[in-house]
Amino acid sequence: MFIKFITFFICSSIFMSVNAKNRFITYTEAFDVFEIVDGISLWKEGVPKGYRDYYEKTFGISNTDKYMIKKYKALREKYHSEYPKSVDSIFTDSKISSDIIVRTFASVDTLDQGLKLLKKKKLMELEDIKELVLIYKHFKENISVIVKESSLLDSEAKRLSKLVKKSKLEKNIKKLDKFFNLPTSKIKGGRIKLVWWPQTELPSVSYQGGRVILRVNPIKHSNMLDEEFLTKALVQSLIVTQGKTVKENLSKVFLAECPGIKDKGIDKTLWLEVPLVEAISKYYLPFQVLKKKFNPYSIESESPWVSTFSKFLYGLTQHSVKRRAQFDREFVSTSAKYCQNLLNL
Repeated sequence: MFIKFITFFICSSIFMSVNAKNRFITYTEAFDVFEIVDGISLWKEGVPKGYRDYYEKTFGISNTDKYMIKKYKALREKYHSEYPKSVDSIFTDSKISSDIIVRTFASVDTLDQGLKLLKKKKLMELEDIKELVLIYKHFKENISVIVKESSLLDSEAKRLSKLVKKSKLEKNIKKLDKFFNLPTSKIKGGRIKLVWWPQTELPSVSYQGGRVILRVNPIKHSNMLDEEFLTKALVQSLIVTQGKTVKENLSKVFLAECPGIKDKGIDKTLWLEVPLVEAISKYYLPFQVLKKKFNPYSIESESPWVSTFSKFLYGLTQHSVKRRAQFDREFVSTSAKYCQNLLNL
C-alpha cells in the first residue's frame, strides 16, 4: 500500500529528470524539489531565505502551508545532527552535519527513488516517510509552477559538464582531492548540484561534504556560470569542508609562524584562505592546461596582498601536489613563513 501511494504521487507529477549518476555537474528533480521545500520551511538558521521570500510573494502562505511547514521542521530536526563549529579558526566555517535526508535526495534522480531509498535502507521510520510524502504532495501544485523553469537547468548542467571536461577541470580537481585529503570519490549524484533559485542579483553557493550546491536561476544567472566561477567554487569547497580539528590545528600552526598578520587590519579570510583559493583557481589549475602559454602577470586580484601572497602559494601548491604531499602542517607552516616574510618587507 505504501509503495503504491508513493508511485501514484510521483507518476502524477510533472517533474522530469534524466539519469545523472555519472555526471560531474548535475541537475535532478529530487534535489531541486528537496531544496525548494527545505528553503520554504526555513526549518533552521542558515537555510537560504530566497525560497521562502519568493514563495510568499508568489503564492502567499496559507494556514495549511504553515501546518505542513511545522510538520516538515519536526522531521528535519529529528534526523539532523549538527557538529560543533571550529574554534579560533582562520578558515571559513561551514555547518558540518550528519544529514541523511540531504545525502539521499542528492544521490538520486527522482523523488520516487529518494523516498524508496529512505525506506529500503531504513534511514527514516516508515510513518515519517509517509509524512514526508504528504508534505511533498501538499506543495506539489505550487512547486510545479516554480520548476517549469528548472527544465532549463538540465541543459545548463550538460553545457557546464562539457566545459569542465574540455578544460580538464574535472580531472585536475581530483588531484586536489588527494592533496586536501577528502574522500570525495564517495560523493554520489554529482560533485556540483544545480538547483533552482529566484531571479536575485547573484547565484547562491553553499557546500556540503565536498559537494557544491549551486542555486541559480536559469534565465538570470546563466551568463555568470563560466569556468572561472565553477573553479573558484570547487576550490573553495575543498577548504571550507575541512574538518573542525584540522581547521583548528592548522590555524594554530599558521598564527605561530605568522603572528604579524593579526595586526594587518584585514579580514581573517584574507590571511590565508582567499590567497590560497586564488593560487589554486587562478594559477595552479589554469597552468595545468595552458602550460607555457600561461601568463601569471595577467591575473587580477582583489588586493595587492592577495596578489603577492597567492603567487608564493601557487609555487608551493605546485611543488606539493607534484610530490604528492598534502594540505597539512608542513604546507601551512611554509605558507605562514612566506606570510611573515612578506610582512617584514
